[in-house]
Amino acid sequence: MPAKFLMSWMPRERRWKKMHRGKVYVVSCRHLGTPETKEGSWKEANEWWAATKAEAEKPAEDGRVTKAVAMARAVRGFEDLDDEGRRQVLDSILGGGSYQRLLAQSDATTSGAKALQSDRSIEAHVETWRSLLLSACESGQISAGRYEAYLANVAKFVQWIGPKALIDSIDESKIEKFYAILSAKVAEGAYAPSTAHGIFMTAKQFIRWMAEKKLIQLPGNIDSRRLRFNQGQASKIETFTIDEIRAILAACDEFSEKVKLYVLLMLGGGMYQMDIAELKQDEVDWENGLITRARTKTRNQGGPVVTYKLWKETFSLLKKYRNKKSPLVLTTGEGNPLARRWVESGKTKRYDLIGSAWERLAKRMGMAKHRLGMKHLRKTGASILAEHPQYKYYAGIYLAHAPQSVGDKSYVVPSESEFAEALDWLRVQVLGPEGG
Repeated sequence: MPAKFLMSWMPRERRWKKMHRGKVYVVSCRHLGTPETKEGSWKEANEWWAATKAEAEKPAEDGRVTKAVAMARAVRGFEDLDDEGRRQVLDSILGGGSYQRLLAQSDATTSGAKALQSDRSIEAHVETWRSLLLSACESGQISAGRYEAYLANVAKFVQWIGPKALIDSIDESKIEKFYAILSAKVAEGAYAPSTAHGIFMTAKQFIRWMAEKKLIQLPGNIDSRRLRFNQGQASKIETFTIDEIRAILAACDEFSEKVKLYVLLMLGGGMYQMDIAELKQDEVDWENGLITRARTKTRNQGGPVVTYKLWKETFSLLKKYRNKKSPLVLTTGEGNPLARRWVESGKTKRYDLIGSAWERLAKRMGMAKHRLGMKHLRKTGASILAEHPQYKYYAGIYLAHAPQSVGDKSYVVPSESEFAEALDWLRVQVLGPEGG
């Protein structure tokens, strides 16, 4: 590689890579703000690596502080002498001007140590961690939603411990105290156990990351079984009644067929807004009325691929509003996704035209909002299936949940034909024998 390239170019990932002292450093062109080409980004990559290397090779704070303290004692340690006496002693030993020179060096080193100490603040390292998460998001390793959740969760920890607090203050006691704070929130009903669990786990991930970089010592109770939140007791699942669903569908007939299509896809296809917005043409069997896909939320984690038989009402509307010119089945008039979440300049941005249409429907029905949110339509479909003595097995398939037991993973193959029968039965329960 020519000498001008300080890092190795990875053409497939459009990013630069460097191994230094056993650690791998990676930076993307998007992070550098350059064209995604080798020639268009190498100068910025060189600058980035020079700054990163300098930061990585800084001497440990303890050594600088020790040096500053030792120097200060050597210069100012003559307690029985005044300033002039100290100057005379040091100048006589080390040469003229030594006293003032040592004082200046001591002050400079102490100031540098204080500046380095400020870099050990919680807020400074959270910002570095945020940059790492952003790189993971930009490379597709985590979703924009997950990135946003991490930032929101760690912000709770930062708010509690204090952004100006030093990372050195994080120890076993701090772990226990933060757990106690979250437990109190659960006890008073401010947090669900799952919410507290998510916040606590994110804080521990941040702490582990610092320990892996040898910035702090990993607290001994980071994996304590005592510091856990009981998520075993499931909260009551709220669902729409059949009368509510039929009223919503009837209102859609007068308000918007597109909104009716969204509702039917959620009820009969177990979808959320992003599932609808990201439905692709090749995921639909346009001859037989089938959708075969993994959920948007779980597809990158190896989520199961499920085939849904569309209700005839759903398939008819899907064909009617299909955008044949786009890789996506349903889009805006300009061909844009109906819902989207992304990260731009480190900030999460989003819009949801499906959810907005749902809110307008509620106002059309004379309500400020529906009793339950749009996502409860999927929960309603699963709950109705779970009531059937035979089809209840397919509630998990409908939700596209990953297999839980060894039998489910290794031995039991769900019957697509029986799942189709289950969805036909669900249609009758929701729409009635004659349909909606």
